[in-house]
Amino acid sequence: MSMKEWMELDVEQLELSDVTDAEKERVKQHVLKKRKKAPVWRPAAAAAVILIGASAAAGFAVPSIASQIPFMDDVIAYFQNEDHGAFDEFSTDIGLAETDNGTTVMIDDAVYDGTNITVSFAIETDRDLGESVQMSGADWFEVAGSNGSAGTGEITKISDTRYVGLSTFTPHFKDGETPDKVDISWSPQGFSGVEKDAVIKGDWSFDFSLERLEGKEQLVNETVKNEEVTFTLKSVEFTDVSTIISYRQLVKGDFLEKWPSVTPVFRVTDDLGHVYADGTSGPGVSTDEGKTFEGTTDFGAIRDGAGQLIIQPVIIASLTSGKGHEKIELDPIVIELGE
Repeated sequence: MSMKEWMELDVEQLELSDVTDAEKERVKQHVLKKRKKAPVWRPAAAAAVILIGASAAAGFAVPSIASQIPFMDDVIAYFQNEDHGAFDEFSTDIGLAETDNGTTVMIDDAVYDGTNITVSFAIETDRDLGESVQMSGADWFEVAGSNGSAGTGEITKISDTRYVGLSTFTPHFKDGETPDKVDISWSPQGFSGVEKDAVIKGDWSFDFSLERLEGKEQLVNETVKNEEVTFTLKSVEFTDVSTIISYRQLVKGDFLEKWPSVTPVFRVTDDLGHVYADGTSGPGVSTDEGKTFEGTTDFGAIRDGAGQLIIQPVIIASLTSGKGHEKIELDPIVIELGE
């Protein structure tokens, strides 16, 4: 398609594919060692893909005419919901694009909240890949100095040959460090359509940096437990785009012998009735085969006027591989806001 056709495109007439909420149950993250983990693909909802791992690619990208392309103007709008409401205002405009083998890959915006990195991107190609598209191979984002990362990604079809993507990932640094600046590389090698068994290959390479958003941390250190599991909410950090909770979970050894995977998901509401999460999980690390589990979970920014945040841990004890699980609902933890 020519640039003239791009400029005349009426984006209001594009059909958007539905994107569902993130998966409802947590799958235990493996222990992060100094070596990077290989990416693992897991099934996800229509028009979405979920990845775990880190890539080993790096490259170089130059600014382009990405901002002149209509559907690149505001990629996040295709995913707009309460969680992404502040993304436009506080994200960094990256505006990079590269073309190879008839396909243009473009990075629109990105934000780093001190825990998670969210990147919006777009793909324009000369082939229809179908409704469900995923990155091929080890095409994940790499963060310099991290031991690996875990995250989610969505790629949504907006026309026959145009797709928009949104990836959120959490890099893990030595000793739980949270740097003030992160350097990110992304070198996708291809994209594939699941239903059509179609693949586009190419060589695109991007490098960019992000400064950490300023946030306000509120220490909590409140514990809830039952006979088998002890859960401690250590802190909550509030930024303009997200809310991040940090926690520690302790599990008795005999319970782990029965249930080899024991991890929490969260129901989060406020005193005004807003629901921020229902089954949300996040990345974590264990160095003692699951007896101690340190993790973080994030959700959208807190609504104006809320006076309390109610966080209820729901422990998922699983046999893994779909062999069975049970849920343990612990008491909710109430956090007073505005302190």
